[in-house]
Amino acid sequence: MTKYCTFPGFSAGLCALGLTLSTAGWAENATPDPPAAAPHLQKEFSGVLGSTFNNSTNYAGGEQRSTSASPVLGLALGRYTLSTGGGGALLDRDLDKRDSGLNAQLMSQDSWRLTGSLRIDGGRKNSDEPMLRGLPEVRRTLRGRLGVVYDANEDLSLRSSWSQDLLGHQGGAMLNNTVRYEISLPGRTELTLVAGVHLASSTYMRSYFGVPATAAGSTSALPRFQPQGGLHSTEVGFDVRKDLSEHWILIGSMRYGQLRGDARRSPLVLKPDNYSASIGLAYRY
Repeated sequence: MTKYCTFPGFSAGLCALGLTLSTAGWAENATPDPPAAAPHLQKEFSGVLGSTFNNSTNYAGGEQRSTSASPVLGLALGRYTLSTGGGGALLDRDLDKRDSGLNAQLMSQDSWRLTGSLRIDGGRKNSDEPMLRGLPEVRRTLRGRLGVVYDANEDLSLRSSWSQDLLGHQGGAMLNNTVRYEISLPGRTELTLVAGVHLASSTYMRSYFGVPATAAGSTSALPRFQPQGGLHSTEVGFDVRKDLSEHWILIGSMRYGQLRGDARRSPLVLKPDNYSASIGLAYRY
């Protein structure tokens, strides 16, 4: 994981000391050397470009699955990163998770880190799913996220992040809590075990799992369902990365998740327990 520090500049007192020790005669016949230039601090920059193939259900709780290709992009400049498709996790030499979108490390002290990010949430379109037809679509929005990371040691970290719809597009809010444990394997391979518990606000739950009274029995055959905020889901899984060379990286992940609470009781949910998997290749420079 990247740590930030500052280096003190050279003191001008070194020049003053040299002048004090010199005599008046030396001062008349010699010209003191110019002071040494302060070291230039270069900004840290790294990037990742690649693609992954992802297999998952078409929506949370659905039965139909699909496989699609997604870009992997990551750019880091100091404490700022811009990433999508998991590219933020590849910017370091380990699998340090960074939020998608525009991310900034706001504070780092001892074992604690505070991060903030902005990302585009694509919402949900209903046209291709029979169970969702006739229900209001969830509009695309901008989400803000504030996260706290506690590094218990070099391998174990605890993370909690609050994500909020900033445009009032009925995206609501989510609280994601995860535990990550990194394992170094032979052959330049990193494995991270992940477990998470996720909660959602009532606005989020009603947008993604509810059936409003205006649609129940009219545009949709489903009964009215108004879920409350609370526990949304739990998940376990892993991320893996293998360095094929100095620049090329093979990446993969798998998650098994279970919807909980009112999300699980929603009439939209046909299969509350499901999995997702991805594999890809990326170039780091």
